[in-house]
Amino acid sequence: MSASKNHTNARQLTMERATKFYDNIEDFRKAQIILYNYQTTHNIIRNDYLELLRLTESLTENQNQFNSLYRACLRELFSLIESDLYGLNQLDSYSNYRDQDKFLQKFKKTFERISQTWNKGELQQSYFNSKFDNLVRIKKERDSATHPKKPEDLKPVTKNEFDVLKGVFKDYDEFINGMMNGFFIGMKNYPLSQS
Repeated sequence: MSASKNHTNARQLTMERATKFYDNIEDFRKAQIILYNYQTTHNIIRNDYLELLRLTESLTENQNQFNSLYRACLRELFSLIESDLYGLNQLDSYSNYRDQDKFLQKFKKTFERISQTWNKGELQQSYFNSKFDNLVRIKKERDSATHPKKPEDLKPVTKNEFDVLKGVFKDYDEFINGMMNGFFIGMKNYPLSQS
């Protein structure tokens, strides 16, 4: 197969996949760096979070340690999500994006935008219809534990509450992995014509 035919086939395959295209090499290279940084940061935080969950699970019999680690799990889950939202908006931000936007607004708008660009609307709708309310409930709990106003905001935690938190993480983890599967960027003029 000739080099020209290979380039045509590669271009056609990229066109069939959901791809965000860039007009020039500089923007494309910036996007590659943003995507690399996003994915690398996500993986570091995710691995830390999995270790934190494992450690918390191992200390369910010690209520004081379990309480402390559970609250750390609440905060770290949202560190992971906030990092994802920041990285995805660096790559393809929604209209009038501001990093200071309220979390729930930013979450919804980010994934609506990403699902449009990378043709993930069905996955996004499925998560929002069946899993998003659980994330909202855990966020309220995280807010209370992070900014306590009364002793009840720091109440002892049960194993069942920990299982719910793990479920919210599992749902989000599956969602973000699905969103990133088949996530491509490309150049509009690639391959560059040869003279």
